[in-house]
Amino acid sequence: MPTSSAARTIQSTLALLLVAALCASALLALGGCATSTVVSAHAGKIQGQVASNGVVVFKGIPYAAPPVGDLRFQPPQPARAWSGTLEALRYGKAEVQPPNAIAGTAPTQQSEDCLFLNVWAPKLDSSRRPVMVWIHSGGFKNGAGSDPLYDGANLAKRGDVDVVTINYRLGPFGFLYLGALGGSAYAQSGNLGLLDQIAAVRWVHENIAAFGGDPSNVTIFGESAGGMSVCALLGMPGAKGLLRHAIAESGAANMVRDTTSASAVSTRFMTAAGVTDVNGLKALTAAQMVAAESKMVNPSAESEFVFGPVVDGASLPQPPLHAIAEGSASGVDLMIGTNHDEIRLWTLATPLLARLPLTILAPRIPTVQGAINATSLASNSAVAASYFSRMPGGTMGDVSMAVLTDAIFRVPSIRVAEAQSVRRQNIWMYMFSWPSPTIAGARACHAIELPFVFGNFKGQVGRLVGTHPPQGLSNTIQDAWAAFARTGNPNASGVPSWKAYNTGARATMVFNATTSQQDDPEGQNRMVWNGVPFDGVVPSI
Repeated sequence: MPTSSAARTIQSTLALLLVAALCASALLALGGCATSTVVSAHAGKIQGQVASNGVVVFKGIPYAAPPVGDLRFQPPQPARAWSGTLEALRYGKAEVQPPNAIAGTAPTQQSEDCLFLNVWAPKLDSSRRPVMVWIHSGGFKNGAGSDPLYDGANLAKRGDVDVVTINYRLGPFGFLYLGALGGSAYAQSGNLGLLDQIAAVRWVHENIAAFGGDPSNVTIFGESAGGMSVCALLGMPGAKGLLRHAIAESGAANMVRDTTSASAVSTRFMTAAGVTDVNGLKALTAAQMVAAESKMVNPSAESEFVFGPVVDGASLPQPPLHAIAEGSASGVDLMIGTNHDEIRLWTLATPLLARLPLTILAPRIPTVQGAINATSLASNSAVAASYFSRMPGGTMGDVSMAVLTDAIFRVPSIRVAEAQSVRRQNIWMYMFSWPSPTIAGARACHAIELPFVFGNFKGQVGRLVGTHPPQGLSNTIQDAWAAFARTGNPNASGVPSWKAYNTGARATMVFNATTSQQDDPEGQNRMVWNGVPFDGVVPSI
């Protein structure tokens, strides 16, 4: 028998061999051993962790200073460096916010100190993968990059891309325009949420190489308010040179407002909060701010976008659609699209909407009413009759849903594509048409494509897709999105042939159980809006 000393030697050797075996396994999966989950960013070292599919994830990284105290209502400032190693193992807190009007929920962990981002990397190496920066939805008043729906592990793994999700300031914290009240010191206060997004993209440029990403190949993508943010950033001087590609899902450039309408919202907010000046606003607690905001919103579509981008003459000098047409996004490839039945999401909270005729609904939504007034048909009843003539078997409620979808989402998105086409960039149009199998009347509503983009089918939006969604559809979408992020062209193995968009054929990829390209789908409905700019110049409130 070996001596006790020899036994200890054998045990130590076996332990070392076991560690070596484990390290080799980790190296195969991650490109390194345990230390491979630590990166060195400009502000300091960051410790991540390995997700279940082998992707390395870093959560809760501060990309800007906490926007609290004197920094409330001010543009984002650089994050402070830290000593030691930041444990990026838990999400940072979401912006304080009221419950979502449709889902009736809100993130459980909230704070005004909310400027955090999260990174998913297939492995940590020097391969310089494409980077996809996600801007979340929520009507500019709800949401967070930590929503489980936006977990980037599956998209990062399948697409071999780095995925980044971000928080940004919301509601009155991010979009309360105070320039008319507080002067030049608050000239950009109506777009702080957008400036946060730009700060996050700048952080990506400065740091993503440490995560294996390519800072020269950054794609921003977002849905709803996130898609609107994407389009706004395309028109902002502060984002110039930061973006290579952009994907706008169900959001365009029409939900911006001028300083007069934005100031009116600020006046309403201050009345609700019981204050009369900027100092009074700064003295409010975060809870008091949210309480005042809650008095201004409800589950209806007409109040969904109380807050949002402001054409302030400073951070956003002109309406984004005009800026894009003049070349502000020159050099940026664009993918943009909508879902076939966008507006039906709001019927989940207010079922009556699905039955109301357009003559009742349109006047309650000024942007839609203004658009109808600008058509050659020039009346609610004439627009409804035009749509109805192409909807055999449809009800007047069906007509209303189709008109509102087109006037709020689809045609404004087409206008962005048309504006960018002036610069002869690569432009790709899609329509998502797969209907919900679980919720009667939802059809291919707003946000239903999100589980397919991220490959996550649980949670509030996941319930729209049921327990057996078509995985092939998700694979196709993820492959197209990742290919676009890589090259500016969504064509990839497994993706049907997809032609670039132009104002002639208007090629559009229609995603459904069977996906195929169509030219100008529902073109006659589109032509109802000929001559209507959908540029946000008419205030959206």
